[in-house]
Amino acid sequence: MKNPVHTISELLTESFEIIDLSHTLVENIPAWPTHSRFGHTLYESYESGDIASHYQLVMSEHTGTHMDAPLHFIREGKAHYGVDKVNLQQVFGKAVVIDATDVPPNGTLSYQKINEWEEKNGTLLGGEIVLIRYGWDKRWDIRPRGNEFLKDWPGLGKDAAEYLVSKEVKAVGCDTLAIDSYVASDNPAHYELLGNEVLIIENLNNLQKLPKYSLFFAFPLKIGSGSGSPVRAVAFVPRIEV
Repeated sequence: MKNPVHTISELLTESFEIIDLSHTLVENIPAWPTHSRFGHTLYESYESGDIASHYQLVMSEHTGTHMDAPLHFIREGKAHYGVDKVNLQQVFGKAVVIDATDVPPNGTLSYQKINEWEEKNGTLLGGEIVLIRYGWDKRWDIRPRGNEFLKDWPGLGKDAAEYLVSKEVKAVGCDTLAIDSYVASDNPAHYELLGNEVLIIENLNNLQKLPKYSLFFAFPLKIGSGSGSPVRAVAFVPRIEV
């Protein structure tokens, strides 16, 4: 009898392509203005006579492709918990990609737009991870070229966030700096999603490489009482569309 773990491994390797949805962490990548910037400092090196090489990392919990934990915006109550308490089932599972590349800078993705997507592609069933593709990742770059990524991005409208909560999705991801638009000073999507324990994944990359449906993973670091964590987001895409 075949080892079931071996069988699963063969199935994943032969039947699926892995798509990397994460940005590479290097110095001078885009960062929220009030957050610490990513630093990568050499501490030991072969050239200095050390037997090994290693670097010190300095970064915010919200560096690069990352997850927001509920306590990032929720001050108290049932949803006030950190990334170390996140149920990992919420960031693993069936993902759907909603194309929102027609949403203009500073605009919002509305409930109506999501409803139109459902009419064409099928109703959200609950338990999905919704990935919103604005195409904003093409602006990602190191400073100063990456400064265009840091302004005027579109976001998720309040009515759309409320609808996704009602559909019981597990998480919502985007390829912008934040789930709310650049001009949304009251952060309605953050409060609506995190307040209802729907996780947020920001700064995704390569969503244009995904079909409408895929198998998605984005596991966080287990940071005690962390408000968020960098993630390595990946999707498994069938090699033959069914």
